[in-house]
Amino acid sequence: MTSSEQGGAGVVTVIEFTDPGCVWSWSSEPTLRWLRHRYGDRLRWRRVLGVQIDALERTHPGADPVASAEDFRARWLEVAAHTGAPITERLEWIHHSTRPAAQAARAAEQQGPAVAEAVLRRLREAVFVAGRPADTTDRIAEALAGVPGLDLDRLLADRAGGAVARSLAVDWDETRRPRPEVHGLTGPGPHPGAATRHGNRLRYSFPTLILRGPAGDRVVPGWRPPATHRAAIEAVAPDLAFVDERPLDGGVALERYRSLSARDLELLSGSPEAPPRAVRVETATTALWIHPDEASDRRPLAAEGAPG
Repeated sequence: MTSSEQGGAGVVTVIEFTDPGCVWSWSSEPTLRWLRHRYGDRLRWRRVLGVQIDALERTHPGADPVASAEDFRARWLEVAAHTGAPITERLEWIHHSTRPAAQAARAAEQQGPAVAEAVLRRLREAVFVAGRPADTTDRIAEALAGVPGLDLDRLLADRAGGAVARSLAVDWDETRRPRPEVHGLTGPGPHPGAATRHGNRLRYSFPTLILRGPAGDRVVPGWRPPATHRAAIEAVAPDLAFVDERPLDGGVALERYRSLSARDLELLSGSPEAPPRAVRVETATTALWIHPDEASDRRPLAAEGAPG
């Protein structure tokens, strides 16, 4: 463990194990946004991209990228029944591999945290909202068109470079050394986050957070409510307080995050009311609202959208 991961007074390090194509990670985004808003820079965040599907034929033998798509979407709808996540009305194909999207997410980190968050969000919306997974260079470029502050040409070049490949290799191995606490874990909830089998190794389920602070560390695996995350933070850093306890105005939230689900609004703003000028995108489960300045770049996502 490095000194930066041990935590210090008033600081908690968060290690997030995740994947751009994981529906439970997509469902957990509102809670993680809430944590970042409430605690601000008192959380030091490190994302580990574990690559859920390295090659579809190996992780899901017999699955066809197109023919099996509806089977995958049906399972996502079951997840959304618990989480309220937006889910596409039509999935055109399954990720051939989530590694290309993970490479893009890691490359985006070289352009700063705001760009990195926006890129990962877009990669998830490509599959779970637009139904067009970003699993090739062209599809990644399509999904990321118009991300504010993003140098897309640089990202595509960095994504193919050796630094990103080496970084993801480290993430791959770290993900497949899960802590004993998550071996054989059961309950509570529909996704308790037990370590799952990947080939001949176990890996962390996505998402899993490891929180490290002055009073020790805690593992928060799987799908958990915000209260569980807050309790874990209080356990590892008893003196850590919210940076901001006030609800975030919906319009301000839209400017900051560029897209918002109903669950985002509920946690951040305390109200499901749509922000002014937001473009509404319908899904099979719930609406998503996107910033009007991005709507023209986001086809087919915003094709059926309308303001407010």
